[in-house]
Formats: sequence, structure tokens, C-alpha cells
Amino acid sequence: MKKITLLFAILFAVNMSAQDMVLTGVFDGPLPGGLPKAIEIYVINDIPDLSAYGVGSANNGGGTDGVELVFEGSATAGDYIWVASEAVEFENYFDVAPTFVGEVANINGDDAIELFGNVVDDGGGNITGDVIDILGDIDVDGSGEPWDHLDGWAYRIDDTGPDGSTFELDSWFFSGVDANDGETSNSTAANPWPIGTYTRTLSLGDNLETSFNLYPNPTRNGVVSIQTNTNQPIQVNVFDVLGKQVLSRTISDNRLNVSNLKSGIYLVQVTQNNSTSTKKLIVN
Repeated sequence: MKKITLLFAILFAVNMSAQDMVLTGVFDGPLPGGLPKAIEIYVINDIPDLSAYGVGSANNGGGTDGVELVFEGSATAGDYIWVASEAVEFENYFDVAPTFVGEVANINGDDAIELFGNVVDDGGGNITGDVIDILGDIDVDGSGEPWDHLDGWAYRIDDTGPDGSTFELDSWFFSGVDANDGETSNSTAANPWPIGTYTRTLSLGDNLETSFNLYPNPTRNGVVSIQTNTNQPIQVNVFDVLGKQVLSRTISDNRLNVSNLKSGIYLVQVTQNNSTSTKKLIVN
């Protein structure tokens, strides 16, 4: 009985750890020295002790390096954790300070990233953990692969992940190679990294009337359909990645005209029956 109880306790701990945070983005910068370089993580649930989590990078298909940076402190649901290779150019480029600084973020767009939970440090230099999310294939050099974002960025699609130790290509979108070339600031970039925009919608315990779907997403024809659970009028506000409102409409036919929006990433806020929810929209 004790063995069974222990097994369930271990499985419960692994499952909870796997659902507390998710890897949401990687940036390979255009400034001298390839700066800034960064990893973004989103906190799903309150975490009183971040030392149970860490991150590692697998360079050029060389396989896992294990946990290279163990987090410190605590985090609140909805927080973003930014791990940068250095602080100065990260803050200059994004106008926000990194949460942690470490060599683990000294990566290129063809490297894989692993997020670890259940991290244990035995005090003798041996740090272990379970892979709870991943970007890329640790055993494959990403050059020329669909997930290659050298001198560019990768970002997770809303409401996906964490994916465990299996890389799910369809959970991500990518800037493409050399997308950051010549840029000096994310706020003025032609194809900015959507830093801090990953969102998760409702859990099974929430009021499902506030959920909605956007399709097609990405959209290419200037029109997006908004599907909700009722036929009531919908108030729609659209914001760019800098938080500026670029569109506001009340619609009753579930169709939103976005033909005047430039190609890019937007946040669509929908309010219906006094309930509000937000999703990301990609306009091509």
C-alpha cells in the first residue's frame, strides 16, 4: 500500500509541475553579438517556490545538457519569466528587464530549448529534472528545419502546451530566418516578437460563455469569423502588440472586417453578455 501511495504521489507531483508553467517564446537578436537572446516562459498557476523549475538548451543538435539554470523566488499565475543571456541589450531592445540572466540563453535560432519541472539539486553539482515542455529537437541541428528561426523568433500559439518532452511543431509560429536583421528595437520592428502576449482561455471550471473562437487564424482575406456560444451582439476591441487599440466594433453577424490592419499579431478582446475574453489573431 505504501508503494502504491508513493507512486500516486509522484505521479500527482509530476502532473502538477507539468501544468504550472509553459515555454512560450525564444528570441535570437539582431544587435551586435547576436543580442538580445532570450527565452520566455508563462506561469499558469501560482508557484510559491520556483526552485522546482529550470531551463536548458541543446545546441546544434548535440542532445540535452540537462538543467542549466534553476529559477529562484516565487511567481503568480499570469506572470511572464524572461531569461536573457545578458540584461543591458535585452532591456534596451524590449524596454523591460529580464527576470533571470544566464548562459543558458546564449542560443541561436537553430537550437532546442527544454523547460524542466521537479528539479532537484543534490548539493553535489548534480541537478536533475523532468522535461515538461520543449521547443525544437534536442538531437537535430535546426538549420533548415521548419522550426529554424535564426536571427528571428519563435512564439507559442495561445491555448497550447505544455507539450512534455515531445516537440509539437503545430503549437508554434515562427518569424522565419533573418526576420530581425537590421532592427534596433522591438517596438519599431517590422515583424516584432510578440513578447508577453501568450494567453490561455478558460479552464473546465470557468464560465464557458466567455469563451470564443476566431477563424481563420491566421487570416489572409481581411475577414475573421468570431464564434461564441450565444447569438447576442459582440463588442470587439483589437489591440496591436504595443497595447494600442487599432479597431473597435460592435457586430451582430459574427464577422469582423480586418482588411485595414497591417500584417502582424493582434489581441482581440471580445465582450458579450458582460463577459470578456481575449485571443491572439495573426493577420497575413
